Amino acid sequence: MRNKYNKEGMREELRHALLVVPRTRGQLDGFENNGYSNSNYSRSSYREVTNETGDCITKVKAEVVRTLACKQFKQSPMPLCQQAFKHAKMLRDVHSTQEHVSDWLKYCYSEGAQVPTKALVTFILDSFYQMETTRLAGKTRKLIEHLAHLACTQKRSEIEGNKSRLLSQSRIAEYSGKTQSEWEKRWAKRWKRLLAIIDSFDQEGLDHVYECGRSRKTTTRNADLLVQSVFQTGAREHLAPGMAI
Repeated sequence: MRNKYNKEGMREELRHALLVVPRTRGQLDGFENNGYSNSNYSRSSYREVTNETGDCITKVKAEVVRTLACKQFKQSPMPLCQQAFKHAKMLRDVHSTQEHVSDWLKYCYSEGAQVPTKALVTFILDSFYQMETTRLAGKTRKLIEHLAHLACTQKRSEIEGNKSRLLSQSRIAEYSGKTQSEWEKRWAKRWKRLLAIIDSFDQEGLDHVYECGRSRKTTTRNADLLVQSVFQTGAREHLAPGMAI
């Protein structure tokens, strides 16, 4: 049964996560597992200045840390946005799925990705050949590999709604060196198969990210209910003696 969620909304969240998190330069790693990041409730860090005998003379405010997650930077990184921690969790969800699915999500929804990874293309081809019933020559396999790369870019443009970059099958046949009749007879179904494989990766990745987010919400809600139950029980036990007649 397919998960019911706003697919386009999920895609937009992924785009924001893949855009924002890499630009924070590891700031979020410094706050991992921290309950809050509000400076109004955080203590300022001070260091002691001692004399030759080791006695503390004074305390001065410590300098701003410029090393996070084993990375150094001369200038301040991009400020954390309101949804930064949510985006960081979403990005961890992307990395926790299978490699080819993770690679597809990062390629499709990241602005910086120019070409699909070798691991992604290899898995697409493996899935493709599992459904191929005829023995293919080396030249044919090479063309299918090129078509796999093209299918990734075309599927990405389709998801982005960039119709100006979408190619007609007649144009793809021309680029492949095939006549229209050759393309329609053998290659059109192969092209559709490549797109279907990539589409399955996209669906699997979106489902995985959604399920991870829903699981966290369920865990948090159950924990809140447990705490609420404990407080209610304690309150009843506290009030019970006074209410007795």
